Amino acid sequence: MIKSRHSYLIVSAIFIFAIVFHSCKKSRKLETTINVEELIKGLDHSKLSQLLVYKAKNSNYKPPGVKYTEHADTLNYFYIENEGEPVWLGLLKDSIFRIKLIEILNSSEKHGLKSSYYNTKIIEKYLMKFDSLNEIRTNEDYNFLSDLDYTISLSVISLYSDLALGHINPYKFYKPNYTLISSKSINFNIFSVLYHPFSFGDSIAIKSPCSIRYHTLQLIYQNYLDYINNNNILDYDTSLNGNSEHNIKVIDQRLDLLWNTLNKIEQKPLVNITANREKLISKTRIMYGLPAGKTDSIFIERFYKPANELTDEILSNLEQERWFSIPDTGQFVLVRLTQYIAEIHTDSVRQMKVCIGKNKAIDFDEKYKRYLKTKNYLQKPINTETPIIQGYLSEIVINPTWTVPNSIIGKEMYSKILSNPDYLTNKGYEVLLNGKVISPRSLNWNKYSPYNVPVKIRQKSGTTNSLGILKFNFPNAFNIYMHDTPEKNKFNNTNRAVSHGCIRLHKPVKMAEILLNIQSDSSLTDKLRLKLGLQPYDTSLHVVDSLLKPIKNTESIKLKKQIPVYLYYRTINVERNGNISFNHDIYKRNKAIAKKLK
Repeated sequence: MIKSRHSYLIVSAIFIFAIVFHSCKKSRKLETTINVEELIKGLDHSKLSQLLVYKAKNSNYKPPGVKYTEHADTLNYFYIENEGEPVWLGLLKDSIFRIKLIEILNSSEKHGLKSSYYNTKIIEKYLMKFDSLNEIRTNEDYNFLSDLDYTISLSVISLYSDLALGHINPYKFYKPNYTLISSKSINFNIFSVLYHPFSFGDSIAIKSPCSIRYHTLQLIYQNYLDYINNNNILDYDTSLNGNSEHNIKVIDQRLDLLWNTLNKIEQKPLVNITANREKLISKTRIMYGLPAGKTDSIFIERFYKPANELTDEILSNLEQERWFSIPDTGQFVLVRLTQYIAEIHTDSVRQMKVCIGKNKAIDFDEKYKRYLKTKNYLQKPINTETPIIQGYLSEIVINPTWTVPNSIIGKEMYSKILSNPDYLTNKGYEVLLNGKVISPRSLNWNKYSPYNVPVKIRQKSGTTNSLGILKFNFPNAFNIYMHDTPEKNKFNNTNRAVSHGCIRLHKPVKMAEILLNIQSDSSLTDKLRLKLGLQPYDTSLHVVDSLLKPIKNTESIKLKKQIPVYLYYRTINVERNGNISFNHDIYKRNKAIAKKLK
């Protein structure tokens, strides 16, 4: 059902006009429309163009009533480059075109984006006035026509950009802790919809998300809105017992919303909530990553959403899907942060548990703002959340050393060094000054601030090293990598947000073998196993067990075939087979994104 529904939505997403879309160049002329002076008696085309250029050059210009002007600078450049040529006026006497224009701008609501961002009400009023304008009589008529053309242009490029790249700019929103993975802006030309006004709907449809994930989220969102509009939504009362009649009704209502939404999407019969309450609660717990069971405080915390936040999670996931969507094919490593798993996509998909970065402190944002004002490094808060990034796996390091970041030295080690001069030596750390190993006792640690010591502290390689026996490098701006860990017990935790930001792998040897198996050199996997003290898979290479010894030195294996790595954050996951799971918003991002959208 999911697949057939997906096909239907893709077809229906091609809003209008079966005209082939061509990419445009800056020098390309605007598609020819009916000359507006033929439609409106007495119009001086040159005077209208001059007015549009004048408004484009005026940095303070904004059409009446328009509030969302994110792309105004871009639009101004377009009008100036095209000498004020109006884009839309020659099409607006066509009633079918006008209906489709408003339909497309209003379709933003289906994506969780307010139609007010795209000025539909303002444009509708403009169009009514345009109908009555058959002859130019005053300068105000020119002012009106230029405002009309400009407002439509601004609205169309805003919708085009928002659906293709997202309404929120994640670089600004998460600054400085975000690197957009596989930016879709590389082949995106925002002027396409202006150079080709006849087929602007095709341009928007082609660049809009069209994955099963995105369309399933749209369907969930629409069903939630319908339910909210047709029901009196109750809120949980913490002053009452969880088994009170009121609170049971609240949970039943949320179960009804969730399960009958999913049933509608999958075209299944609706379920009687009261008669199936215990069964549905148990199924919901599993869907939310909790063990099967009954209603308890953890279930309430994860599952219950206040009435005014019921759509926040869906809105957030829709927006993040516009920022980036995972590939449907190809070889790559996908780290699903909210599920604490890594997926290796090759000829099949294999999974393993991971540990990720700890939540940042509750007052992190407040402290960071204070740090930006004072520039006092000692006041800079540490963000240990794993960032959303992409890289290319280029190297596997055997027996890695670990150079301790200054933030960890200051926060976790400095006081221990002061109280025990042999702390570093006892824990297997080396101190390097200008690249040379020195004795920790030779340094007067009291002279330096905790976060600004003049030396490097490096943990020697070995089984007790914090990075374990394998490290996987995929260069990025945050110095994040995947690695082994001696703390294997952490993988038994339900909450595995325990690291300083890097990805700890439950089965690093298996990860290395999979990555080496897809390299051109088929012997690499067995070479790695021998270096780790493991028998090779090729029986002709077997050695006597007593002679199997892991190497002690640090070595690296460069990957000729580099594999993309995606660190991915979604709380509603829609799998290729249509299965849906709701995952914990570990870093509490949904509310902030939804607030920005709303």
